[in-house]
Amino acid sequence: MSSPSLWWIDWSLHGRSMGKEAAGRFLLCFLAVSYFLVMLLSGGADRFLSGQYTITAILRIGVPDDEGTGIAGKVAELRPVREARYRTPEDAWKEFLEAYPGLESLRGARENPLPGYVEIRLRPERMSEEGIADVRSALTPISQVEKILSGGDVMPSLLRMKRWANALLWSGFALVCAVFLVILAMQEKTRAARLVPDVSFLVDRGVPGDRIAARRTAGAFVAGGIVALVATLVSCAALFLVSGFFHFVRAVVGPAQDLLDARYLLPVCLFLLSATIFQGLASLAGWRAAFPREK
Repeated sequence: MSSPSLWWIDWSLHGRSMGKEAAGRFLLCFLAVSYFLVMLLSGGADRFLSGQYTITAILRIGVPDDEGTGIAGKVAELRPVREARYRTPEDAWKEFLEAYPGLESLRGARENPLPGYVEIRLRPERMSEEGIADVRSALTPISQVEKILSGGDVMPSLLRMKRWANALLWSGFALVCAVFLVILAMQEKTRAARLVPDVSFLVDRGVPGDRIAARRTAGAFVAGGIVALVATLVSCAALFLVSGFFHFVRAVVGPAQDLLDARYLLPVCLFLLSATIFQGLASLAGWRAAFPREK
């Protein structure tokens, strides 16, 4: 039997069973990689919380619009800030009337009693006490800023709950990976046990057992990489499709286009490599369990 055929000895001898197991492995890999991509994009509860939370810098009455726009531009350059938008006094008045209709009489002689303000949203990964403190420290010296609203005493408790939620979500991912590895080990042990008669036949005719194990592990490495890659591509396509149709998914998970960013590509590649290596190692471990004395 030539070397390449030893790579696929399981498929050559037990193709139907291997096909069923490969389909199940694909589904498990798809579940694991989908969970990972969602956690990678969302940061757990970070993106949802950052989408709901704003820091509001209330400007003094009489601050010109160009100065307000300039303040918003400077704030937007801060590392923790995702977006900073200046709202004019007229915008503030319209929002006030939408929230409290029927109070138009408060505005007398065409004078607007409300000041303009800057609405600031943080990046999901900088949604922390440090990120909020950085923004506050940058706003405090600005003389045009009268007051900074950032959640006060509520934020520490909210951020603590966010950390617990993230820990719970990542624990769920770890559980999915653990289940995947356990099933992977069981599958490989069963596959190796099926080969006992065939391997014994080959060994009796002079084919070294270590050679069979090495070629079979290499085949499992290649096949595992293909399964992991296809599962990742399907998961990415599903995420693009779902996020395109549902605004809620974009708000909680984030836009799927962010996966093309280098900061997300590297973790995805590392996840793919890990899944591939584990499948190759599981194949070798299953072989050693079935043939503990084979040389």
